[in-house]
Amino acid sequence: MAAVPAAARKALPTIVFTVLVAVAALWQREALLTGVHALAGADMRWLLVAALATLALWPTSVFMLRGSIPADTSARQLFALQLAVPAIGLVPAASLLLRLRFLRRTGLDHAGALASMALMGFAALMVRVPLVVVAVLAAPSLMSRNGAQPPWHDLGARAGRTWHHLVGDNPWRTAGFVAAGVLAVAVLAGLSALALNRRVRAHGGWRHQFTRVRHVRTNALSAWKSVAATAFRPRRAAALWICALIQPLLMVVALWAVLHAVGANLSLPDTFVVELVTVALAPLLPSPNGVAAKEITIAAGLTAVAGLTAGVAVGAALGFRLLTFWCQIPLGLASFAYLNHRRAI
Repeated sequence: MAAVPAAARKALPTIVFTVLVAVAALWQREALLTGVHALAGADMRWLLVAALATLALWPTSVFMLRGSIPADTSARQLFALQLAVPAIGLVPAASLLLRLRFLRRTGLDHAGALASMALMGFAALMVRVPLVVVAVLAAPSLMSRNGAQPPWHDLGARAGRTWHHLVGDNPWRTAGFVAAGVLAVAVLAGLSALALNRRVRAHGGWRHQFTRVRHVRTNALSAWKSVAATAFRPRRAAALWICALIQPLLMVVALWAVLHAVGANLSLPDTFVVELVTVALAPLLPSPNGVAAKEITIAAGLTAVAGLTAGVAVGAALGFRLLTFWCQIPLGLASFAYLNHRRAI
């Protein structure tokens, strides 16, 4: 019976976020309807360009995964895996388990499979971080050019007004707020310490943790050897790193084409700034596989950073996500069935 409340607690952020998305959709229903109409009347030639950029993502995903695996695997199964991951990723943590099970079936041990996944994630992270930094640095100039302001531009002034309204010039009220904050931090720290101690005792106590650390160190060394054996193969390393660089650029091209399809003539460098900044912000929202979170952040970025109207921004965000995610769900489910039939997962 205890598993149900635990599962409910884990799903609570997603449930709350879903409710907030529904409320926001009702609140901004006019912009949503305008976006749907803009997408319905989109230029099919530009949508074709966006579709071609999306299709080009598929082979790059296959080569990127192949570059992170030390063993030779079937290209057909790798292709099916990359299609299945987004669809199965609608269930939290399912995509990681799917990749881990696939790699274990290819003959890798648990440490080697984790090392392969870590290598792929490391390559994507090391390529995207500089791109995101460049986009963030370029965002203020784009905003000043368009006359746009982010929602947080007057956050400090609003916080100061709120604090003055609550506290004013009363020192006793200020001391009370400070004491309440210190007490809340102390209570949270105590509860966290108790939870940590209970968890450690449930896994053999503090002495047993040293043994676990030694096992983790041994597994880490084994995983490092597996990573090094793969990362320093010239062909595999080239496939991994080049495809890791191409993927975010193809996403930028897809968004740029969708923007032109709905009538927003945003330049390619400006689209680069918006797409990279919004992709960096989307994981901050508790949503499985970025469902609704990426649509919201892209639409918000196009209005707050690029200065587009809400209706056009919503239409571009919906069209972009339909091409790069939602339309691929049926193919992903079919690919998952294929991999299960071939006993590859």
